[in-house]
Amino acid sequence: MPERACADDPVLLERLRTWAWDRGRTDVILDLDLHACAWEFQRCCSRQTLVRLAAVLPGGALADGLEHEVRRYVDSGQSHMDVAALHRSLWDWCTQLCQRLAADLSEMAAEVGR
Repeated sequence: MPERACADDPVLLERLRTWAWDRGRTDVILDLDLHACAWEFQRCCSRQTLVRLAAVLPGGALADGLEHEVRRYVDSGQSHMDVAALHRSLWDWCTQLCQRLAADLSEMAAEVGR
């Protein structure tokens, strides 16, 4: 699978987190948490990283039954082959998280730049 399209700058992401908290933007905080957990799972396709993703995943966040699959894998501890299939299925959603984070960063930059 190709590398993710977003930057992974911890300093910039921490600035975004601080900016969001200062403004009560829990939607941005959720984007940051989902982004971190989703890409951790993409880097290390393990049950442990999937459990962390499931812990922050809000209901209705995934389409096409993927949320059900995440929860099923977490609850049952399916085989590595099944988790690998889920890894591939979540790829598009992970890249969408990068796009949302880019929009959040743009919003922060626009506000700070005023």
